[in-house]
Amino acid sequence: MSFISLLFVFNLFFPNESSEGADVTESYDVIEVTATTYKATSNETDSTGAVASTNDTITSEDNSGPVHSSGLTQEEFDNLPKDRKYNDLANFLAGKPGDVASTVKELESSTTWKSYKEQMDQIWSTTHEKVPGMRKWAEEELQEVNSESGTLLYPFSGPDFLHADVFFPEFENIVLIALEPIGSYPDMQSKVKEGKDEYYLNGIRKSLHSILGLSFFRTIAMADDLTGEVDGSLPVLMQFMNRTGHTVMYQERVGVTADGKLVPETDDMPDSTYVGNRYYFQKEGSDKIRTLTYFAVNLQNSPYVSRSGLVANGLEQRTDFVAFLKSLNIRATYLKSASYLMHRSTFSIVRNVILDQSDFVLQDDSGIPVKFFEESKWDRTFYGNYSFPIPLFAARHQPDLKEIYTKGDGVRNLPFGIGYQYKKGSSNLMLARRK
Repeated sequence: MSFISLLFVFNLFFPNESSEGADVTESYDVIEVTATTYKATSNETDSTGAVASTNDTITSEDNSGPVHSSGLTQEEFDNLPKDRKYNDLANFLAGKPGDVASTVKELESSTTWKSYKEQMDQIWSTTHEKVPGMRKWAEEELQEVNSESGTLLYPFSGPDFLHADVFFPEFENIVLIALEPIGSYPDMQSKVKEGKDEYYLNGIRKSLHSILGLSFFRTIAMADDLTGEVDGSLPVLMQFMNRTGHTVMYQERVGVTADGKLVPETDDMPDSTYVGNRYYFQKEGSDKIRTLTYFAVNLQNSPYVSRSGLVANGLEQRTDFVAFLKSLNIRATYLKSASYLMHRSTFSIVRNVILDQSDFVLQDDSGIPVKFFEESKWDRTFYGNYSFPIPLFAARHQPDLKEIYTKGDGVRNLPFGIGYQYKKGSSNLMLARRK
């Protein structure tokens, strides 16, 4: 979609964004709401259907014992379930041939998959040219951030594992929060038999255009792409893990208890339980096993009602999820292309959690306004250039941030483009370190 057509779509759905008095709830409802992730009830659809084998569920209540380099206790590490089908699927969805024992090896001989592989190789070729420069920048500028492991919180992320891994490659735990559903675990053999494999693979390819070409997911486009055969972000997430050199060891569904604990999903959980997917993965050549947990959650303070009639409570009502966020050992929070939502008072709860719990925050100007990072509490380092938001978010201009960049004192180079201002030389990042 061209910038002009994207602007048209935005103005169609956000006619009052240029006005500070815009109807915040309606705006968030239209552009951001695509799904929610509760256990299914009579009025809600559970779209997180990637279910782990019932006889292989991790039990992690007993955290006693020595800690393995993975961050798990040794007992947890020894009992970690493994099933090669997850990595076999990741290879297949990434357009990379599996080994001779792959559970989907016979599907690689189809003309559809061979064509898909060529397309994926071409799409990723440009990204692989860009990523080394970003990794080099992270090694130099984020050295302190990455000197210790911990948890990375990445809200408003979509299934963007790519940038989380580029900037924070050693973090043991990653928590992604978005509104796109995780979707169901695909039975590729059945899709081939039913003649649906081409539609499925084409849907994955379409969904990659924004993040690999522009460096961010467009929510409206994702809402369209992640429907039909591709019913969620699972294949995109698994492809990113694979193409960045990781083995997907296992996945399971997890739920948030009333007091904010994260536990494997069980049949007797209340219907209102927030359910997400947790992935166990490993970098090639490393013995460290890391986790990524993905939730589809409304991070607004108050509820919204989607145009389909689905009601999703906000964080004012979902004290369980707020407790979960506060329980995290958040070493760093990453914010990119976040629709300037935390510029609004209606997203103050998640904004305050980030400011209260994070040791570091790496963000572009669409994250938290710079005024909230008081110099008495935070050391701030600025990178790149800032002049004005793109026209879609003109009302979110920050004169104080503009003044910082105009003075230029200590502003450092940003050798790549990222975020809404995705062209090199026009992007900005800020690294804030708690004093």
